[in-house]
Amino acid sequence: MAYYKETIVTQGYYAGISGIQTHQYGLDVVADNLANTSTTAYKGTSTEFSDLFSKALTSSNATTPTSDDIGFGVQLQATTFQMEQGSLMPSDRFSDLAIEGNGWFGATSGTQDYFTRDGHFTFDTYQTIAGDVNSSTARLVTADGKYITGTMLTNFAYDASFDYGDSVSNGAVGAYVISDPTSDVVLSGVNSQGPLEFPTRIAYPVEPTTQTQFFGNIGVANEVRSISADVISASSERNRLKLTFTQSATQPSVGVAWDVAATVTSNDGSVVYDTQNGQALFGESGGLSSFTIASVNNDGTPVSIDLGSNYSGVIAIDSVGISGSSQSDGISGGTLTNYGINTDGVIIADFSNGRQSAIGRVAVYHFQNDQGLNREGGTYYQQSSDSGKPLFWTDANGSTITGATVRSGTLEASNVRMEVGLTDMIILQRAYQANAKTITTVDEMIQKALQMRR
Repeated sequence: MAYYKETIVTQGYYAGISGIQTHQYGLDVVADNLANTSTTAYKGTSTEFSDLFSKALTSSNATTPTSDDIGFGVQLQATTFQMEQGSLMPSDRFSDLAIEGNGWFGATSGTQDYFTRDGHFTFDTYQTIAGDVNSSTARLVTADGKYITGTMLTNFAYDASFDYGDSVSNGAVGAYVISDPTSDVVLSGVNSQGPLEFPTRIAYPVEPTTQTQFFGNIGVANEVRSISADVISASSERNRLKLTFTQSATQPSVGVAWDVAATVTSNDGSVVYDTQNGQALFGESGGLSSFTIASVNNDGTPVSIDLGSNYSGVIAIDSVGISGSSQSDGISGGTLTNYGINTDGVIIADFSNGRQSAIGRVAVYHFQNDQGLNREGGTYYQQSSDSGKPLFWTDANGSTITGATVRSGTLEASNVRMEVGLTDMIILQRAYQANAKTITTVDEMIQKALQMRR
């Protein structure tokens, strides 16, 4: 019986030791959380405790009306990530990104792939053609130089002969040129993502005018009328197409006939590129019956002239006020003004001519089990057999989607709540002290037992 009592006392001693050690681990976790309350996109960690094992007081063949197990202490069973969303904080850089919702940014360094929620990104610059400064692109990188991954489009390419408009001040020509403007980017496969590159000199190509439409009322009075339209040449010059209406010397028995001169000049009128002459015939009610000029040359590009038909374009009615207007297709070339990243992670280039085009997309990765990711430090994580491989979410049609909202000019704050951490610290401290008291109490009991045996 004396041996049994000494054994029970010893188990209490070991239980106290395990309690001290385990709650020390808990304090370490809380301390780490509190230390990272200001770390961008930091995900706090919580602890999960469990008992070690227990020992039955009676033999396996005996029966008792209640449990007769005695535990041997406690252990830290696991630490789990707190995946709650951190607060979103505005920043003054469009390259700072935050994910609102589920997902991870991808970063690569050498052969290693990492995943992070910390969107504090910047740029590094390199020349795709060595020695050609105009071929520079800026790669999106983390603060320590890892490349952020995504899908780049092939709708632009470097043209060493392209005049960006600053060849005199820059001393050389050359720039990237958009070949197929678009507003959307479909992510390629998960394993096909690569570094995101932003050309520092990229141009929107000129789209020369090919069609013009004219509207208005030239009346029936024998006075010279004119309507003009802006037309864009293949060299990105904004020229002037002017229609001059003069009543024909010979008039039809019904309606009115006008001689029309279509002239294309430079915007200041100093250069004449083409002049075409024809006639417009209007019916008795003023609707257009026929027009004989099909097109005119705009510095090498044919431009069709459309006066409408009947009452849909140019008319000649006496009782309606004189008016004239026009519209043309085509757009002048433009140079890069700034980049932006929309809520789907699509990288948009804005140009000086008011046009936009997507050139790439930031990838947002997902995992079957985020808790299975391995923490690598520096707010980086890596996949493991527990997390599964990275994947992209898809919609009901099987199309790849981001699965979250990407906020440009925003950073995610740490999700550690200081008041919770301080409360946990008090609880763990009290538990630590209680286990320490257990050890000293058990030690006194052992000493007392030893004295009784003398």
